Amino acid sequence: MATIGNWQAATESIWKTSSIDFIDHLKSLKDEIDKIVFMHKMGYIGDVSWLQFYMESCGKLHLKSPEKSIQHRNYGNKLFQEKKYKDALEFYTQSVMEAPDKNRDLGLAYGNHSAACFHLELYQETIESIKLALDNQYPEPTSYKLYLRWAHCLYYTGDMKQASNKVNIAKNQVLENKELEEKRKVKLLEEIKALEENISKNRSQEVTEDKEIQPELFQERNTVLTQASSAVTMKCDKDRGRYLQATSKIPAGSAIIVEKPYATVLLPDHYQTHCHHCIGQLTAILPCRRCSSVLYCSETCRQQSWSVYHQIECQYLDICHSIGIAHLSLRIVLTAGHQYLLDFRDKISASEFYQKEDRIGGVTEEGTYSKTYLSVYDLMTHALDIETADSFQYTLTALLLLTILKKSGWVEKKTGDDKINNENTDDITKLHFSQDDFYIGGLLLRHIEQLVCNAHAITELQVTQTSDTSLVDSKSQERVATAIYPTTSLLNHSCNPSIIPGFDKDMLVVRVIKDIEVDEEIFNCYGPHHKRMSKMERQQALKTQYFFTCRCPSCQTGDEQDIFTSYCCPLCKAVLKENETTCSCTSCDFTDQVTMFLTKENKAKNMFISGLKCLQMQDIEGAIQKFTDCLNVQLQVLYKHHKSLAETKDCLAQCYALSKKYNKAIPYLRDSVCTLGKLYGDTSIEYANELHKFAGVLYYAKGVQEEGLSVIDKAVQIFNLHFGNKYELVRELEEMKICMLDKIKLE
Repeated sequence: MATIGNWQAATESIWKTSSIDFIDHLKSLKDEIDKIVFMHKMGYIGDVSWLQFYMESCGKLHLKSPEKSIQHRNYGNKLFQEKKYKDALEFYTQSVMEAPDKNRDLGLAYGNHSAACFHLELYQETIESIKLALDNQYPEPTSYKLYLRWAHCLYYTGDMKQASNKVNIAKNQVLENKELEEKRKVKLLEEIKALEENISKNRSQEVTEDKEIQPELFQERNTVLTQASSAVTMKCDKDRGRYLQATSKIPAGSAIIVEKPYATVLLPDHYQTHCHHCIGQLTAILPCRRCSSVLYCSETCRQQSWSVYHQIECQYLDICHSIGIAHLSLRIVLTAGHQYLLDFRDKISASEFYQKEDRIGGVTEEGTYSKTYLSVYDLMTHALDIETADSFQYTLTALLLLTILKKSGWVEKKTGDDKINNENTDDITKLHFSQDDFYIGGLLLRHIEQLVCNAHAITELQVTQTSDTSLVDSKSQERVATAIYPTTSLLNHSCNPSIIPGFDKDMLVVRVIKDIEVDEEIFNCYGPHHKRMSKMERQQALKTQYFFTCRCPSCQTGDEQDIFTSYCCPLCKAVLKENETTCSCTSCDFTDQVTMFLTKENKAKNMFISGLKCLQMQDIEGAIQKFTDCLNVQLQVLYKHHKSLAETKDCLAQCYALSKKYNKAIPYLRDSVCTLGKLYGDTSIEYANELHKFAGVLYYAKGVQEEGLSVIDKAVQIFNLHFGNKYELVRELEEMKICMLDKIKLE
C-alpha cells in the first residue's frame, strides 16, 4: 500500500540543504519556464523519499471494494436498528462509494441510504436514493418497500398525484409477491390503505414547484465585462492597476457581478456532503465509477468532471490534497486542455494585438473580458515580490504536477482523443520532458503564483447548536471550496468594502452593500476587515500576502477606540484607557491599578468555563447559575459592549430558551445582538444571523410580537442585501412573520 508523506515538509527539508549557488541562481531566474527547467535539472523530485513508491502504487488506491461496501452496510444496519439514523447514514454513504457500478451491492446500499434519509425526514434525498437503488439492481422482490417509502415522501411533500401513482405500484407489487408471508402482506396492505385514504383527503392540494431563480444583474449585462452589470466599467492606471468603477448610481443590494468560476476545487472535508464538480450540497449521491473518494449530484456533473479533470486526478487525489492551493493550478490547466494551451502559446506569441504594451490584461481581440483562459492567464502573479524560499516551493510543486501530467499521459493526449496513455517510464527521475512539457510546467507555476493573491474561497453558512432543541445557535461562514473568478479578481481592496460576495453552488454573486455613486471605485475586502482586525494586523496581513500597503480611508484615519475589549469605569461606566499598570477613565477623574480589573476578569472567565461545562452536560439550571455569577462579576469591570459580556449574555439566553423561558432570554439576547451589530456593523451577515436567532426567541415569547416583526424586517433587509430574496433564511423569516401576524390577530 502506498503511503504519502508531507509535501510541505519535504520541500522545506530540501530547501534547507540547498547551496548558496543554487539559491542565487534560482533568484536570478525571472521566467517560470526557466525555473521549471532548472529545477528538473537539479533532480530534486527524486530527493523526496516516498514519492517514487507513491507514484508506482497510487493506481491501486481508493478503488471500489464490494467487501468494504458490504461491511459499511452492515455497520449501518446495526446503527439503524439502534435508531442512530444520522450515524447509519454516514456508513450507508460509504457503502455507496465503495460499491462497484451497476451492481447489486450498490442497489442495496442506495436502498438502505434511502431508509436512513427517510427517518431523518430528508424526503428529497430519500427519493433520489430510491431512484438510484432501482437503477442499480435493487432486488425486485422487495422493491415494494422503496415504492411505498417513495409514496410517503411524496405525501409529506404535498405531491398527492405522484404519491397516488407510487402507492399503486407498491400495492400491486405486494399483491403479486408470492414470497411474502400472509401476515406481513396483510400488515402492508393496511399501511397502504391508510396512506391511500390520507392521499385522497389531501388530493385537492396542489404542489408548487420551487423553480430555481437565477440572481439578476443590476441593469443589463455588460458587453465588455460579460460576467458583470453594465453599471460598472473596467479602468486601468499605473498605481491601481485594473479596477472596477461605477458608470451610474448603484443602490445597495444590487448584484453587479454574477460569475461562474473558471475552475474550482472542493476541499476534502466536504467530499461526502457536496458535489465534486458544481459544489452544490448533495441530495442525490453518485460516486465516481472508478474510485471511492468523490461524489456527484448528477450524471451530468459526473461525466463533465471525468472528461475534463477527474480521469487524471482520480488516482492522484492524495498528492493533490497534500499540495494545498496548488491543486487549483492543476485544475486550471486541465480545464483549459493540453492542445488549447499549446495553441494559446502560439496565438499570443504571433499576434500583434497580444504584444502591445498598452494592452489591458484579459481583454480579447474582440474586446471582451469573460470566463476565458486569457483572463486567468493575465491575472497578477507578483512573481518579483515572492520570497525565494516560497518561489522554490512553488516551482518544485509545479514540477510535481507536471510529473503527474506526464505519468498520466495527459501531455501526450491528442485533440478529440478520450484515451489517456500512461507514460511507460516507472522511474519518475527518468521522465523525458519536451519543450512543450516545460511550457505546461511554466503555466502550472504561473497559476500557483497567481492563486496566492487571486484565489477565492467559496463559503457556506454553517450552524452549530448546543442541542437539537436549541433556538439560540451560532452561525459562521465555512470554506468549502477554492475557486478562481477572473472578473471579481479585478476589484481592489478596501478594509471597509463596498461589496459582499455570496454563493449559489459555485456561482459567485457580488452585491453592493452601500449606495455607489457615479465614477466611484468599487472595493472588495481581501480578508482584513476594519471591523475584525486592528490597523496594524490588517497592514501586516496585506503586506505579507498581497504585497501592498493599504491606504483606504479606514487605514488613513487609524483605529477607533476598542470598546469591545475595554474595561469600564466603576463610577460613570465610561470606557477606561489602559496602559501597562493603570486604568484611567476617559470621562471622569477615576484611576486605578489594572491588576484589580484583571483579577475580576479572570475570576469571571473561570465561572464562564464552569457554565459551559454545565451546558454541555445539559445541566441547564447549573449553567444559568454559573453564567449569572459570571455576568455579575463582568458587569463590575467590563464595558457594556465588551465581547466577553455579550458572549455570557448569549449563553444565558440560550439556557433560558432551552428551558422554554423565552421571555427571560429576551433582555440578554437583546444586549448581545446590539453588541454584535456594533462589532461587525449593522449591515453585516453576523448581525443578520444574530437577528435571525433573536426573532426565533421572540416568536415563542409572549407579548413581544411587535418587536419580533421589527427584528424580522431588519434581518430580511440585511439578508436581501447580501444574498437576495432567494436565500433560504429569508423565506423562513417571511413564513415566521406570517405566523407572528396571525398571533397578533388572535390576541
